[in-house]
Amino acid sequence: MWEWLRWLESTGLAVWIREGDVVTLPFSSFYVLLGIHSIGMAMVVGVMFMLSMRLFGYFQQLPLSSTDRWMKVAWWGFYINLASGVLLFIGQPRREIMTMTFNLKILMVVLALVTMVMMQRALRHVDIVTGPDGAAVEAVPHRARTAALVCNLFWLGAIISGRLIGYTQSPPPF
Repeated sequence: MWEWLRWLESTGLAVWIREGDVVTLPFSSFYVLLGIHSIGMAMVVGVMFMLSMRLFGYFQQLPLSSTDRWMKVAWWGFYINLASGVLLFIGQPRREIMTMTFNLKILMVVLALVTMVMMQRALRHVDIVTGPDGAAVEAVPHRARTAALVCNLFWLGAIISGRLIGYTQSPPPF
């Protein structure tokens, strides 16, 4: 496998990701991909934090019936992250694999995705009940709140460990 990763690292795409410029711009394509990765992360984590805040009682004007539309935005953010993350990995796969914080980040992302799916499924079971004043109230399942809290913790862990990758990576292997 190590030889395959060494070959992958030497492909034209990997070299372009690591060292190439984007149509003669003064910065490398690596930083453009990193910027795209950040936008995807902002989409998925921003939506998840917003929905979590709604589940914990803030932003009551946001109906929980609209969560499917917001979750689509979050999933698009994840797909952007997946594509840009795979490309960033191709640029230096051996270096990434040797970094413990990279492995921690991948674990955090997988766990965040699992809890994100759990939260999405739980939000399909929101009931409309009558409150003490006779007004209709959306009853949020307890498991949706739990999944939201845990999901946010995993996304925060992914963000922190992802940021630490740049500080903890050893020099590229030769």
